Amino acid sequence: MKSSTPLDPIHLLQHYVGEEWPALSRARTKAIDTSERLENTLKGSYSSDVSIVVFGSLARKEWTSKSDVDWTLLIDGQADPQHLEIAQDVAVRLKEGKFLEPGTTGIFGNMTFSHDLVQKIGGKEDTNENTTRRVLLLQESVAFGKPDAHDRVIRLLLSRYLKDDRGLRFGTLRYKVPRVLLNDIVRYWRTITVDFVEKQRGQAGKGWGLRNAKLRMSRKLIFATGMLSCFSCELLCDSRARNELVKRNSTVAMEEHLRTFIRQTPLEILATFLVELKIKPKTVLKLFSAYDSFLRLMNDTRKRDHLKNLHHDDIPGDPVFNEVRGYSQDFQDGLTALFFYDNKRLHDLTIFYGVF
Repeated sequence: MKSSTPLDPIHLLQHYVGEEWPALSRARTKAIDTSERLENTLKGSYSSDVSIVVFGSLARKEWTSKSDVDWTLLIDGQADPQHLEIAQDVAVRLKEGKFLEPGTTGIFGNMTFSHDLVQKIGGKEDTNENTTRRVLLLQESVAFGKPDAHDRVIRLLLSRYLKDDRGLRFGTLRYKVPRVLLNDIVRYWRTITVDFVEKQRGQAGKGWGLRNAKLRMSRKLIFATGMLSCFSCELLCDSRARNELVKRNSTVAMEEHLRTFIRQTPLEILATFLVELKIKPKTVLKLFSAYDSFLRLMNDTRKRDHLKNLHHDDIPGDPVFNEVRGYSQDFQDGLTALFFYDNKRLHDLTIFYGVF
């Protein structure tokens, strides 16, 4: 994982508005330190057909006091009984290293096969779990140990999304936005919002408050920056990629642009757009100050546990949830200003691709 540098997008954004966000800075520093510890924990001679891939707060550089390690053993190769042994070894090492285990949803803490991710995009065999893993692999993942499998699968996914997008390659629209990829990111967001209600029923309200806070903030951030990643193909990529699409119907340069762009964390992607498009400082402050408040709460054990134990029937008048509601509304207001009001080109893309 990359360390912070004075020229990274978030530092540039801080200079742009003259503001610092201490909880965010603390979470990024802790993520870098934790990543180094995790790298040492997972040292081994694993083969190049597997990568240990981590998602969640560590991959987003948002590490707080009770963050867990959401991981999977990504397999890009022939079936091998040893893969299960490797996954079991990873689980043991993480437990011995005193890293918190991932949740019980079944999405993390196991094996993921590249065939399902690449070949089952859409259709009845593309389960909610498969869609979630695929989108998160693109939007918030980092490989530990050998990155070969992780790098290959991301290349294959972007190639599949863009090459199959005939509107992108052969269409006459003046915009060059990968609509198939964008639609999958939208589908992921709609899926997790519906699943949130299912979990509310299935788990009798247990853990509702914490899940709701994450849905309002970190999950929404992934969706928003997923859209921005797609819009970057129109707004932020170099002319070579566009010319290859227009003149030769080739997506190779655009795939390269996206591979580079999504190496950033979601907050870095957001910061890049805010700086490059010269978004109003008022909008910047709403977005990043709200997210700083969210990370401060996530790092507050008492408040985090309170939300985790909060039943949805107890929400009215609850001070901690009212705090979440306040800064999540600021975050939403900032996103609304960013996508609809502060930049004409981004507004037009949002209407054209995000609404209709």
